[in-house]
Amino acid sequence: MTVINMPNKSKGTLHSKQGLSSALKYITDPQKTNNGELVSGQNINIPSNAYDEMLLTREMAILAGNQPKENERFGFHFVQSFSPEDNLTPEQVHEIGLKTMKAYLGESVEFVIATHTDKEHLHNHIILNATNPKTLKKFQQSKSQLEELKEISDVISKEYGCKIIDRSLKNSHKKYQVYLAKNSYRKEIKSKIKFLLSHASNWTDFKNKATTLGLIVDDKGKYTTYQLSGTSQERKVRDRSLKNQAFMKEAISERLKENEVVYTESEVKELWEENQTIQDKEQETEIEMLIEDWQVEKETADYLYVNINIGLEREQRKTAIKIPARCVDKLENGDYQIFLKKQDRFYFVDSKNPENNKIMLGKTVVKNLQNQSGSVPLYSNNAKIKLKQLFNEFDFLISKGLDFDTSFEAIGKELEQTYYQTESILENLDKKILEYVEENKAYARPNTRILKTI
Repeated sequence: MTVINMPNKSKGTLHSKQGLSSALKYITDPQKTNNGELVSGQNINIPSNAYDEMLLTREMAILAGNQPKENERFGFHFVQSFSPEDNLTPEQVHEIGLKTMKAYLGESVEFVIATHTDKEHLHNHIILNATNPKTLKKFQQSKSQLEELKEISDVISKEYGCKIIDRSLKNSHKKYQVYLAKNSYRKEIKSKIKFLLSHASNWTDFKNKATTLGLIVDDKGKYTTYQLSGTSQERKVRDRSLKNQAFMKEAISERLKENEVVYTESEVKELWEENQTIQDKEQETEIEMLIEDWQVEKETADYLYVNINIGLEREQRKTAIKIPARCVDKLENGDYQIFLKKQDRFYFVDSKNPENNKIMLGKTVVKNLQNQSGSVPLYSNNAKIKLKQLFNEFDFLISKGLDFDTSFEAIGKELEQTYYQTESILENLDKKILEYVEENKAYARPNTRILKTI
């Protein structure tokens, strides 16, 4: 079994020359690396001089105009550990580490790799120079990229007979919708507070107008709390849990001093309803597509890797797009239902040329998948999305064992409104179909009856 991570103490990021120096000194310790035989590097002439060579690359970047920023990154520290049950030699472990890093970032980066044999389990320490010697730009290490590194490590380790941790999808679109239903009140609270920041004159006025919008503000205790009236919200929300300093009582009071226009409570309610109508119209529709098993490269705990073709027909190359588990429902027959939006951003991985890894918008992903499989995308309207969220909210309340109280009554009213909205959409569709039929009656049609049975 192979595990790859970044040290907890530094979170794997080296923010100083001293940190870089200490990390390199630690990983190349002769007592841990069979007298230095298990130390090597890429684009590093002499591993024992790696510190100087990496700083020289940094100096070149500065001369080229890439000035250091605050909290500068000097390097990254990765640890790749192996189980004794894998029965690998130190040389094999070292080889796996080298192949993993080359597959991850290509051959242009600088790194030192050292295989440690001082513990029961063999493990690699890898120090990556944050500055790329070819582009002279800083490397950005994100959570999704670390997941990608783990997956590359799994693939290469498997070639050497290592056992791999099962990484089947641990989330789904359905679970994500339940989560949104459960936490939708936080978004609404934030939205109402943000709206009132521009439409109240002082703290008392803020509280009164919040009540008008169905938001109960309680500032009697140590913390200011918020609760939506007539909804399924079970507990009051503290201001600090909204994770925005602008939503703290003191900050709100200061912000309200800037407002010069005074609105009445009825005007504020009317403006809020108009604002919500505009937002509903602008809400981006969800695109639903069927992905068949043959289109999938692999499934991990956090992502579904779907193969797509990139480039012109003569120069097409196959690559994989990373779709988060929250956008995927796995079907019983092994196929997948994916849910995207046009402006969603997805990371696609070119395994042969890592430097070609880039971001692709949801609308481009849909177009590529449609061309590839012929699967027709379904575009959900706002009413359908709202219905799904309401049903998920019902499921959440039922799972909590709650009786049919005001929480269900509030959702019921919203469901009724959405039903009438959907009915209106269907009526308009019926009218368009009838109009189309009437317009085309005059056109002659060939006899399409089957005259013979073959």
